[in-house]
Amino acid sequence: GRTLNLTLLARRSRHFAGTRYLKRGVSDCGKVANDVEHEQILHDESVSACASEGGGGGCGMFSSFLQVRGSIPTFWTQESSVTMPKPPIVLSRVDPRYQATQCHFEDLMSRYGAPIVVVDLVKQSERKER
Repeated sequence: GRTLNLTLLARRSRHFAGTRYLKRGVSDCGKVANDVEHEQILHDESVSACASEGGGGGCGMFSSFLQVRGSIPTFWTQESSVTMPKPPIVLSRVDPRYQATQCHFEDLMSRYGAPIVVVDLVKQSERKER
């Protein structure tokens, strides 16, 4: 048999922090709201590769998968209210050159390198209009 160890980590950003429903968008320096880095580390103990003595490593093979999620990196807000379950999205500032968005992606490139894969999870249509 094989012994696999799975470690799941989630790291919340301290930049542009706030509760999920009150903080939206991006800051001037490119930090997005609700930024969380998820890492999945898989350790296969059955593989015979071992780190050298004193190297601080262990036996087996490690692999890691990293995923980052956060608010859309533009200036936008959404008022939260008990009486309005689906409040309208408001573009709160005009940034014709998308400088904050550019700073956000430059930061991602400096931290993680290429490729950066972006997945759009925004609904393109709704059953009921707001």
